[in-house]
Amino acid sequence: MRLSDLTLTGKVAIVTGGSQGIGRAISLGLAHFGASVCIADVNVAAGEEVAQEITTSGSPCMVLKVDATSSEQVTKMVETVIDSYGHVDILSNNAGGASGPTFSIGRALNISERDWDDALSINVKSVFLCSCAVARHMLQQQHGAIVNMASITGHFPWAGMPAYSAAKAAVISLTRSLALELAPHVRVNAIAPGLIETPRTSKNRRPEQLEQLLSNVWLNRMGQPGDIADLAVYLASDVANYITGTIIDCTGGQVWMSEDGRPSFRDAGIAANK
Repeated sequence: MRLSDLTLTGKVAIVTGGSQGIGRAISLGLAHFGASVCIADVNVAAGEEVAQEITTSGSPCMVLKVDATSSEQVTKMVETVIDSYGHVDILSNNAGGASGPTFSIGRALNISERDWDDALSINVKSVFLCSCAVARHMLQQQHGAIVNMASITGHFPWAGMPAYSAAKAAVISLTRSLALELAPHVRVNAIAPGLIETPRTSKNRRPEQLEQLLSNVWLNRMGQPGDIADLAVYLASDVANYITGTIIDCTGGQVWMSEDGRPSFRDAGIAANK
């Protein structure tokens, strides 16, 4: 099958965290190729804006207010989508991030127990709950694709972000475990983005910090949400039907180490809060 054959017509997709940033781009990308999309997010207002854009283009879209760390809400989400569309073919686990209601970037000794729990919950627990809830139906229909959002920090922990780095490393491991558990009918892969230009990126970094981070990116530019969405659409499609248990880096060649082998921007997290 060639890339020109890529289509998601007739597919139903759930995108957690699908209202902003990378999640928004994935929602739009899946819809562009014909999928009916459910945007599952705590930010319903932002989700409705994306849904309006999708429905205006002619694709079905619904928005559900969902806390992806709540098993009850996740179960209800899947039931609602199946009641509405009849099936679920694609899950994009995009809910997560390095910030939240209490989370602040800092060294391990400065992170509160609550911040640690929040980081692991939104980034890992959400992936586990949503994947299991959807996979039960995918196994019954004997097909499905799950695309998780990891991070380059899951491969190369960054000083100043121990909780987030640990969480994304767990997503990488969980992706491979689920791929083993759910084969051969359900494929599970993950994307590990590097420096991506989103509102959150600008909020958490000052211009001089972004400039220094950018100096470690071989392609000499920040990635765009669409760069990640293109890859997510591919992994969700039947064109990628022989890919599972794989973590694909999308970083522009980003590296974290300087020429002498030491982290070249190891205190960025601490500096961001000063």
